[in-house]
Amino acid sequence: MQKKKMIPVLIIVIAGVFFAAVFLPVRQAITFHHQQSGELISYIPVSDQKDFHLSYTHSIHKSEVIDFYEITKENEIRQVALEYEDMAIGMPSNAMYEGEEFVEKDGKYRIEHMNRLFPSINLHTSQVVVSHVFHYHDKDYALDDYIEPGTFITISIKKLTLAELLRGVGMDD
Repeated sequence: MQKKKMIPVLIIVIAGVFFAAVFLPVRQAITFHHQQSGELISYIPVSDQKDFHLSYTHSIHKSEVIDFYEITKENEIRQVALEYEDMAIGMPSNAMYEGEEFVEKDGKYRIEHMNRLFPSINLHTSQVVVSHVFHYHDKDYALDDYIEPGTFITISIKKLTLAELLRGVGMDD
């Protein structure tokens, strides 16, 4: 009689563990979602390093632009600097907000001490000059290796469930 009572309890415990493993958030990650469908395309697991940057070739003047970011405790994305080579169309000619500093050094322009918070970053991956490279934890990830050029994506910091981790493509694999 004791064994018959244990079987339903064991089933409930196993189902609970399975549910928790699949549906409860288990891993913080930098995520790349398809903007229209919301589908998780890819992710990079977050470690103790909180800074990353995104570089790309500017579509008009064909020079490199680098956006520097950090992950906040609230899982927001803070832009902390911007570096570029040409002060042409689409690029700032000076710092815009209080506390920011415009610096010119070695033929490059840089805006430092930025404190611009974003819940996410919307990005249209380039089709013409395929050049978006995500830099995190001493690794470079060419976005076109994981995301089809011309895709509208949203980059955000999220805790993913085991099910989401299995669905998306881990860039660090």
